[in-house]
Amino acid sequence: MKKYIYLALIALLSACADYEDINSNIYGVTDSELKAGGLAYGSAFMKMQQLVIPIGSPDKTTDPGNDLQNTDLISSGNYIGYFGNNNNWGFNIESNWNFREDRMTYAYENFYSKLYRSWNDIYKEANGSEEPNDKATLALANIVKVAGWLRATDVFGPIVYTNAGKGSIAPKLDSQEDVYRAMLADLDESVEILKNYPSLLMNDYDAIYDGNTSKWVKFANSLMLRMSVRVHFKDQALAQEYIQKALDPANGGVIENIEEEAKVQSTSKMPLLNSLLASIDYGETRMGLGIWSYLTGYEDPRISKYFTKGTFFDEAHYLAVAPTNSRSKEMGKNTPEFASKPNVSEGSPLYWMRASEVLFLKAEAALFGLISENPKQLYEEGVTMSFEENGVKGVEQYLKSKSRPTDIDMSNYHYGYYSAKISEKNTSPNWNDMNQASNLSQKEQQFQKIMTQKYLALYPNAVEAWTEYRRTGYPFILPPEDREAPKRIGCTECLAPERFRYSPSEYSNNPNMNEIPSLLGGEDTGATKMWWVREDRPSQR
Repeated sequence: MKKYIYLALIALLSACADYEDINSNIYGVTDSELKAGGLAYGSAFMKMQQLVIPIGSPDKTTDPGNDLQNTDLISSGNYIGYFGNNNNWGFNIESNWNFREDRMTYAYENFYSKLYRSWNDIYKEANGSEEPNDKATLALANIVKVAGWLRATDVFGPIVYTNAGKGSIAPKLDSQEDVYRAMLADLDESVEILKNYPSLLMNDYDAIYDGNTSKWVKFANSLMLRMSVRVHFKDQALAQEYIQKALDPANGGVIENIEEEAKVQSTSKMPLLNSLLASIDYGETRMGLGIWSYLTGYEDPRISKYFTKGTFFDEAHYLAVAPTNSRSKEMGKNTPEFASKPNVSEGSPLYWMRASEVLFLKAEAALFGLISENPKQLYEEGVTMSFEENGVKGVEQYLKSKSRPTDIDMSNYHYGYYSAKISEKNTSPNWNDMNQASNLSQKEQQFQKIMTQKYLALYPNAVEAWTEYRRTGYPFILPPEDREAPKRIGCTECLAPERFRYSPSEYSNNPNMNEIPSLLGGEDTGATKMWWVREDRPSQR
């Protein structure tokens, strides 16, 4: 009898579009039986996968679509030129650097709180258990937690991490440095637990790797590599310790090919709808002028994979919208409604991490002497992998190109009065091509090449691209079209915000929030730099 009840419960959970929590063991099914099949954790784990980068079921696409607008499309992706907004929302939200209280509360929910609730459902059941399945399940949940909360700390800075799940209604926050150290330790522990796990884990509820723990280990190590490379300008010893762990074959390795990439998309076990579609359908999210400048200037064949052509006076072109647009929403022919759109369909995946990013991380590590490999070779392998990931050809000729990004003027921008020179001190895809107009050293220009191609390969992972721009100063980006935007965060020299601020309501809910300025090393504004920003970050001004 228990067998049939157990199978019925699996069918019920798999068929449920909203994946409601199953909170009790009924009809005599024991806790062990529930955990063995994943039922005790399945609903929460499914939900976690939808919250790292917001995505949801087809009947709920508006909610995750709005969430993704908030986290990636009208904010981070707009700041660094992946997307342009056909709207200014009255200059009253994060699109135009106005970090209004209710919008920052919403952002904190999207980056942190929603994921916390699902992770905590697993943590409460599995923490402290000596059962191998419980320990492995919590290790898996912790990897997903780190993937999601890495975005949270890279947007806000200090967050509750080491005190998460301890039951306090007013938990103490950690500085970003302490968050990174704790996250790296958690990834290391998860790898140790999972690398020798003898069987599939949570495969009925795993839309990323179908329960393949060896692939989860590779993803965890790749996350470890991402984080450890990020901190090398601030703590080289910490970086080297975890770079070595991440790249040690005995620890399971890193993502090396397309099959191993971490992505979330619709499957039979979890029907999903790509969450970019809602904002595209609103007539708001369009091709960003920053990435347009690089893709057109480099004659980059990835442009057709990333965007569709738009129309202007009935002629088809790649048409983009300037960053931080100051114009209100315009609909109809020859308006941004008909600019180029992100090239996605209902089943297009959202990528958490790709093999090309791993190669660019290794290239940076090699350039700065953190590993003993050839940075030029790794750089070119990264570009080659990105071409392969996108199914385009011509990488050999592309890597010989000495082209520069396209400058913007009235002849190629059609949606207002906007011009910008971005080519003069910029770089080309050719590793050996040094820009004589640049005041940067050869090594620094090589670093610029790595980060510029990483920017192109990361698309559309906007938070990650914004983070890397803020950390390194690369790639060079376009200034906001709304020239008043930098004043709203008190940083007139900024080309992009440094961070989101916390909502003032968070301070009234938790008195420990008053420690934010000391943990952050500055005021809680969009102008305060993150911990991992390099001291000698170049300026485009």
